[in-house]
Amino acid sequence: MSDSPSRRVARFVRELRRDGFGIGAGETLDALRVIRANPVLDVARIRRRLRSLLCRDHAEWVRFPELFDRYWLPAAQQEQPLSAAARLDPRLRRQARSVGTGLAGTAELGEDLRSTGAGAGRQATLSRIDYRFLTDARARREIERLAERLARSLRHRASRRRRIEVRGRRIHLRKTLRGSLRHAGLPVHPRYLTRRPQTPRLVLIQDISHSMAQYTPLLTRFCRGLLRAARDAEAFVFHIELHRITELYRERDADEVKRRLDGMNRLWLGGTRIARSLSSVLCDHAERLSPSRTVVVMLSDGFDSDDADDLGDALARLRRRVRRIVWLSPALGREGISAQDLPEQARAHVDVLLPAHDLASLSWAVTCIAREPGARSW
Repeated sequence: MSDSPSRRVARFVRELRRDGFGIGAGETLDALRVIRANPVLDVARIRRRLRSLLCRDHAEWVRFPELFDRYWLPAAQQEQPLSAAARLDPRLRRQARSVGTGLAGTAELGEDLRSTGAGAGRQATLSRIDYRFLTDARARREIERLAERLARSLRHRASRRRRIEVRGRRIHLRKTLRGSLRHAGLPVHPRYLTRRPQTPRLVLIQDISHSMAQYTPLLTRFCRGLLRAARDAEAFVFHIELHRITELYRERDADEVKRRLDGMNRLWLGGTRIARSLSSVLCDHAERLSPSRTVVVMLSDGFDSDDADDLGDALARLRRRVRRIVWLSPALGREGISAQDLPEQARAHVDVLLPAHDLASLSWAVTCIAREPGARSW
């Protein structure tokens, strides 16, 4: 560290950014000052100080020691033992020594990842990867965490509404003139027109049936982020019956959420009852729906054991009770499947129908949820 601290700190920060840490130029300069302030090499002290400086949440706090030791103390890292097949095949040995990408798919995806090697390139590559092709546990956790962070950005993308305040920059002429009548026409107390973000009231209805099992961890983290962005949101899951899980999705322990969801989804052989589940929302939870504000977000691949006419009738009744219906389907990201494969009876009552198989599609979904009602999106 003593011969070139600036370059080594810069490379360390790039490694952290590659692993999803949001570190700017200010934190980089502060990290350099921390290292220069320790002329006597005290690794434990430097690790503690950099950990406090560069970590923003609990997940980064937990991962930081491993990343620190991997970069600054490579000799202390134990080399992973090779499998029996890797001892025989040199190609497997090279693959084991390379940085794991977590991909199990086509050669095009692997080539795309190699062409974008660092920092934002890794996140950009992850944003385009179908979640089904992520097999590495670390990459799956990273994309799930990014999906939850993406959903929380709904709070900042919310539609803007105007209201009248006593402070601001744009005068509300009518209110100001009416208030000046009591002061002989003098605008003693002007009124201003200000803008404030308004998050739509969300009702999340998530399919956790067997056909959605590959995408359930990703969409669960995404729904949890939406619930944190919209405080008055409600969440339901269904397979053959409906469960209200708003309080469960606000649980901080992700492992507990997964364990309880698995307990709800033990009856796979019963099929997927979308129409019946929507009817349960209308019958048992109608008070949570508001025609002026509510946006229903359906997360399902559309595979339904109920009759297509029943699904169309349930969506029609639901559409009359809410402002919009946004349907997110992971199946739309698969080759050969399009929006036309959803039953026509259902498409007639859905305002927005979007894929939900990767981060890029979820990013566009957040934009569509936040914006005002407009043209249909297929």
